[in-house]
Amino acid sequence: MHRRPHRTQVPTALRQRGFTLVELLVVIAIIGVLVGLLLPAVQAAREAARRMQCQNNMKQLGLGMHNHMSAFNAFPPGNVNYDESGNRFKTGGWQHGQNELGWHWLVMLFPYMEQPAMWERVKICEESRSDSHTSNPCDDCEYHEFTGHLGREQLASFDHCPSAPAIRTQFSDGSYGLEALAKGNNYAACWGSGDMLSWEKPETRGAFGTHYAHQDQILNITPDGTFAGDRFQNSNGMQSRDFTDGLSNTIAMSEIIAADSRTDIRGVWMSPAMGATIFSAFRNPNSNEKDVLAACGDEINDPSTTTTIDSKDRLECLEVRDTAEVYAAARSYHTGGVNVLMADGGVRFVTDSVDNLKIWQPMSTAQNNEVVVEQ
Repeated sequence: MHRRPHRTQVPTALRQRGFTLVELLVVIAIIGVLVGLLLPAVQAAREAARRMQCQNNMKQLGLGMHNHMSAFNAFPPGNVNYDESGNRFKTGGWQHGQNELGWHWLVMLFPYMEQPAMWERVKICEESRSDSHTSNPCDDCEYHEFTGHLGREQLASFDHCPSAPAIRTQFSDGSYGLEALAKGNNYAACWGSGDMLSWEKPETRGAFGTHYAHQDQILNITPDGTFAGDRFQNSNGMQSRDFTDGLSNTIAMSEIIAADSRTDIRGVWMSPAMGATIFSAFRNPNSNEKDVLAACGDEINDPSTTTTIDSKDRLECLEVRDTAEVYAAARSYHTGGVNVLMADGGVRFVTDSVDNLKIWQPMSTAQNNEVVVEQ
């Protein structure tokens, strides 16, 4: 006869009670709601940090500008051009007919941005053209191995906004005369309120412009040959006294966004082209009107459409190469506006809805004697 084992009775109050399926689903739903509430806050905090880093980058560029002014009594010129008059607004390569160009503002800031290695490569390239009257840094320096193919690699983080996506595509457009140039630059010098020739008129002139010089200023022609002089022209940019509207009232730089397109010039740090390292305040920040460029991406350019951007792609553009009437708006991936660096070194945030004629354009010019109306 088998005895049943004795079972100890556990009091009901001491028994462990598990979750029911309904309770488990409720808990999961609550966690999901909390995550949904926290995620935008986390993303906003991350964007705030990226925006702050972007502003710090601009402050460093501003410090570099003022260190340059301390050394040469002037900001660097936007770019140097000693070509024939019809080419004074063009920025292509040799095959596009531009073979008498000097350097531009971003390169001239290398010694003041802790970029000694890059500056050494710039000097090597320049010295290689010392016995020639022709020069085009975008073309010459990228081509030669002894310069380390200067221009093919992206710069250090000081010229990238953390909010902008990484662009690894190189610019190559044979018809524009330039090949294998790195992209990714997100900061542009203010060219004023007009097109590529804004610098010719006080009412549209910005903090930067072309130093257009006669060949005699650049070249040293002797019976023994032609020798290059100074293709940097560091002292021929804007001096502090030239800012009759005031340094604190004039935009020196703002943001641009690079296009992930092989044939689009925007974001190419080696080029002085509109949209590459310069912008115009002709249109508002993040304008819904298309940029007009000398090199617009083949897959982005659609001349059959109007000048208005019809989609969410803010990089739609039109291509114009035979006139100076090209414009690239300040653009960023920050919500609602762009950062701007003032000529005195301060950084501000300007909204997309800023009044173009009363505020944005007056802020972009240095000598038009406008009174900026605060919103």
